[in-house]
Amino acid sequence: MSTRIQRAAIAIATAAAATKALAIGINEQRFEALGGRLDEPLSFLHLVQTPLERESLRPRFRNVGQLRFPGTDRDCTATWLGEDEQHAFVMTAAHCVASDFRHAPWARSLGPVTLSSRLPSRHEGRGLAFIPMPRPSQDGDAVEQDGSASDSDLAILRLPRRTARPLASETPPLLDDLDDDPVASAHPVGAVTEFVGYGAWHVGTRSIDRAGRLWARAPGRATGRARQRFTVGYQPTGDTDRWFTLTSGDSGGAFWQARWGYWHVVATASARDKGWRGSEGPRMAALVHWVKGVFPGIRTLSDRLSVGAGAPFVSRDHSEDVSSGTVVYLVPAQTGATGPAEPATSGASGYSVIQAVVEDELTRHRAEIRLRGQRETGCGWASRMEDDTTCGERRGARLTVSFHAEDNPGLMRGSYVGQIEIEAVGTSDGRYRERFPLRLRIGHLTAGTVTASRGYESPDLAGLLSAQDGSPVRVALPVQTRAHRDGEAPGGVQPSSRVIVTVRDVLEGRDRTLVLRAFRRPATAGACAPMPMAATVDCEGRRLSRVSLQFVEGDNPGLPAGLYRGRVFLEARGGPGGTRRELIGVGLNVDTL
Repeated sequence: MSTRIQRAAIAIATAAAATKALAIGINEQRFEALGGRLDEPLSFLHLVQTPLERESLRPRFRNVGQLRFPGTDRDCTATWLGEDEQHAFVMTAAHCVASDFRHAPWARSLGPVTLSSRLPSRHEGRGLAFIPMPRPSQDGDAVEQDGSASDSDLAILRLPRRTARPLASETPPLLDDLDDDPVASAHPVGAVTEFVGYGAWHVGTRSIDRAGRLWARAPGRATGRARQRFTVGYQPTGDTDRWFTLTSGDSGGAFWQARWGYWHVVATASARDKGWRGSEGPRMAALVHWVKGVFPGIRTLSDRLSVGAGAPFVSRDHSEDVSSGTVVYLVPAQTGATGPAEPATSGASGYSVIQAVVEDELTRHRAEIRLRGQRETGCGWASRMEDDTTCGERRGARLTVSFHAEDNPGLMRGSYVGQIEIEAVGTSDGRYRERFPLRLRIGHLTAGTVTASRGYESPDLAGLLSAQDGSPVRVALPVQTRAHRDGEAPGGVQPSSRVIVTVRDVLEGRDRTLVLRAFRRPATAGACAPMPMAATVDCEGRRLSRVSLQFVEGDNPGLPAGLYRGRVFLEARGGPGGTRRELIGVGLNVDTL
């Protein structure tokens, strides 16, 4: 284990015994409304618990489970986020794994952990816990003055995949990354917030000797000078919509909201104030980039509302929102996008054309692209997005927006981003209109990934660029702000080029530089060793058609063990006079822990 982790390693039993966990308290009048009696709460508890437990088992909560640490009396609530090739990732509160989480290093070893739910599935194993750094003050020297322990009370647990099973076959939950987006429409303050947690019952402020998996709902909002916290108010007595609060066992549970009809996690549970006025926790949008650094495979709200090359956007079924008729989809007036603006009826299959302006992340050049928009009809075929054709009683009307390279023959290779707005409109219910953003993430390039243990090797570039004329394929590092070439590295019998890349150190929240090796490998095994990136032929004069990129720990002396994330672009040219171009985007997910 690395020095950085060894300094942080704390037995989970010690950390667990040092702090209190937080489960659901319910308002007295709500308790009575659900069938309970204040004079005999235990006798009637089952009447109240049954509907709340039933709500907690809705599909969107299937990844919520109870987190236990064998050998301790510590219980928390947690959410399964998904898996990569080696690990399963679970989200909970930092104080569930470390009492000193605001003053300790940000990765630590974990003892045995079990995450289980009412569904027949569980996770178990040993791993690492990652905790974000406390929010700095504006002068950068101390913790934020109006900060609380809740601001960074979040932990991502990384467990070995070989001992973990998904809590359900459902897809991982969506995490909020749009609440701070200046382009997306503002989220209503005090929006309905739902919660599922495990733990001890409270009625009003009285403790009851029972625990269980329960659901609750109340308004929630962002708080703190930098909106770094999320708060849900509580009123122990009286008629109110603020009818629940956290108690022991709820720590680490997720607060959920629906935006544009998509349920997603907006915060995690941390603490209840001593005056029983409410609960709070770190707001997800303030920490989601850190979470993505720990686990690049998380699903975010903007991921759900995105279209990419080879990854079409398929909407939820907006026809479920209308009382009669169905819905169609329009492109409202906006800067940088045009498309169908009025409903129509044709009764024929087809697709609409959406034109949108996007920007190349590498060159910052703008281009216009064409997208296809189609609406399902229940007829066995899809219509144009504005066409209200529907077959049978089923009113399903999901929208599909897709990018097709053949519709954009003049588009230069690149990594394009943009955003448009779509509006779902009721055909019979004239009051129904819902406008939502659609992110454009068009990777019109060749993509790959470098990890600490696995390098990247491109496909046959000669086949892409110069299969017919036999011209050489040249590879270079295009101009970019976070990467440059630094000469050749001898590398013993495998000379290569040095590529210096600026990456993000996830654990310390700062930029660092990594040295990568770029080289050309001969297509066939033989006497020739790999050549530097600029080479076009091997030692026997045969054309080189691929390029490789690799991280070697020995090339980076002094690099602390950690998580490093970034991206680098390579450019290949071939064909007559090098006029054909292919862009290669390589993600860097280097984990040296």
